[in-house]
Amino acid sequence: MDISLMKKLANMDQIAGSREVELKTGKSQGVRVFEFYNAAGFAFSVTPDLCMDLYDLRFKGTNLAYHSKNGIISPFAFSPVNGVFVDQWIGGAMKTCGLDNVGGQCEKGGVFPTHGRIGFTPAQHFGTAAFWDGDRYVMRASGDIHFTKAFGTHISIRRTIETDLFATSLTIHDVITNHQPDPEPVMMLYHTNFGYPLVDEGSCVYTAPSTYETKAPDSNDYQHLVAPIDGKEEELYLHSGFGKTSCAAIVNENLGLAAYVKADTANLPNILEWKHERSHDYVLALEPCNTCCLNRADAIREGKMAYLPGYGTIENTIEIGALAGKEEIASFLDGLK
Repeated sequence: MDISLMKKLANMDQIAGSREVELKTGKSQGVRVFEFYNAAGFAFSVTPDLCMDLYDLRFKGTNLAYHSKNGIISPFAFSPVNGVFVDQWIGGAMKTCGLDNVGGQCEKGGVFPTHGRIGFTPAQHFGTAAFWDGDRYVMRASGDIHFTKAFGTHISIRRTIETDLFATSLTIHDVITNHQPDPEPVMMLYHTNFGYPLVDEGSCVYTAPSTYETKAPDSNDYQHLVAPIDGKEEELYLHSGFGKTSCAAIVNENLGLAAYVKADTANLPNILEWKHERSHDYVLALEPCNTCCLNRADAIREGKMAYLPGYGTIENTIEIGALAGKEEIASFLDGLK
């Protein structure tokens, strides 16, 4: 415990903590949001009713996240019907995609909606904590998300989201377990979405040493962002070939601001980049994943599906953070080389 700091405070909530709010109107009615903030000016929100995904992300008052036109939507409004994905896509700072599908809708062997079902699954045993661990003041959210089907699949995610008093980043640690005897296809993609004003004309994407391939027509420049263009189509790039840790960052030199995503590549070898510069849908997503930009049917057919053994467990760790100032950003980018 930092006693000298504590003597200056009557309540730690003055400088760090979390608050629970419940949304009361519209399509988000009844959804709970836990708002975390700390002394470094790093703030984010967790939605336990939506897979414990992240919605807001701010640094020193500046927005970093992308929110779609739909806003937060209750899990009770979710539909797997083909074509309705765009009616319920939330966006947010990080949206979990999977576990049955992460690509476009497919219906071979079942109905597998675009980006899967897990992102609309509420967490069980959700809770938050704030405590001193030695000289470190920890803020944490944890819970279990179960992906189940009668007479079939049962996969759980034990999720922990953590930051501390002076951190400018958070970590997401997922323990994924197959509770059945048979191997299960597992598709995972952490759809991390950045928006204006971080994303703007002149912003640039940087990655750790890797290779990339284009995955959509007219994808010809993964690095540079332009001003919004009416009707512009999306661009997709698959970055792969990282070392033990993948990393990609979006840098806005005009603001002296950047954000990054890191992931352990043991089970998340790739980062999919989604660059959408269309007016009103202006977003740059950097998405650690275990897929090759395929839907479930194509991944199985092409032999590119990941499987979780019967009663097996894997772990994923993702870090999302912010950087401020030319020197800090330059130092970070040098470390990527």
